[in-house]
Amino acid sequence: MVNKQLMVAILLCLLGSAVSAQPLDDDAPSNILFRYTDERGSLVVEQSIPPAAAAGGYEIITESGRVLKKVPKALSGEDAVKYAERLRREAHLAEWDAKLKRRYSSIKDIESAKKRSLSELTGNLAILRSNLTGVVAQLETQQRQAGVHERNGRKIPATTLENIANLENEQVEVRKQIAAREAELAERAAAFDKDIERFRVILGQSNAEPTP
Repeated sequence: MVNKQLMVAILLCLLGSAVSAQPLDDDAPSNILFRYTDERGSLVVEQSIPPAAAAGGYEIITESGRVLKKVPKALSGEDAVKYAERLRREAHLAEWDAKLKRRYSSIKDIESAKKRSLSELTGNLAILRSNLTGVVAQLETQQRQAGVHERNGRKIPATTLENIANLENEQVEVRKQIAAREAELAERAAAFDKDIERFRVILGQSNAEPTP
């Protein structure tokens, strides 16, 4: 169900906009009335309106009977959910557009920002992969030494076993960092691509609506 307090707030906002749009004449705001049908089906004109009656639709009128605004019956169920989602999306797109306009003046600006941002992550990935190569090489060396001891029937030194354990843990950690950076790289690239497509819509170069 639609939150009643939210609905009343929206209705009050609608009332405010309707009143401000009218010239200051004999129908002053203090004389504004609500006309609605109550639960018995009777037409009622009052200075205030119950939330339950507001949900059924009403008119905002002056004392002389002039209609300032007609407020339709409130949506409910699936229609209300769809309407709320549409408002949410429109607000999100408006915020997105404003942010893009503040930050960029052209698609070329976005592409340049994308290149700089991805270059930083790519460099970080290269360092991590180099570190992984070094760790793997050290681990293989320690494992070979352990194998020599085993083949000769000697006990593997505790330091060698400790080194192997530490290097295996380090290898796992570096691989996790690489996976995280790769995911971040893909997400950031996709975000820039969405910004570019949205900016095309702003410029009127595309009708596509990228998902926020």
